[in-house]
Amino acid sequence: MVRITYTVVVDPDVNFPLKDFAQEVAICLADPHGWESQGYHFVAVKSNPQVVIHLSSLKGLKSAGCDPALSCAELGGKEMRINEQRWRHGTAKSGQNLDGYRQYVISHEMGHILGRDHVKCPGKGLPAPIMLQQTLGLRGCLPNTNV
Repeated sequence: MVRITYTVVVDPDVNFPLKDFAQEVAICLADPHGWESQGYHFVAVKSNPQVVIHLSSLKGLKSAGCDPALSCAELGGKEMRINEQRWRHGTAKSGQNLDGYRQYVISHEMGHILGRDHVKCPGKGLPAPIMLQQTLGLRGCLPNTNV
């Protein structure tokens, strides 16, 4: 297993409990059908993390150079920014309920941190790959939170 340390941050202009965000991120990262199934193990730490996961406002996303309509992460980097509005409400285009959307977005953005880029739907009616931008729609695929 490859051990990856992380910490979570709720940006100062976001009104969301840090404890709740941290707990939900931990649940998403520990999903047995997520990146753990690919040999990664995620450990929350208080200092010197390999990855920083931010819950960011639209303003925070813009200032970080992200599309404010989406969440984003550096390909192979250490900064992940989760769109606060999407975290609170999800998006109907993903075909997921809120819990499913949250699982998808954490897994998708962590995929970028792990060096994975976007992919296309492999075929109508097949499960959407986690690296498909499901926030923007399924392109014929079925909603999916598994890696």
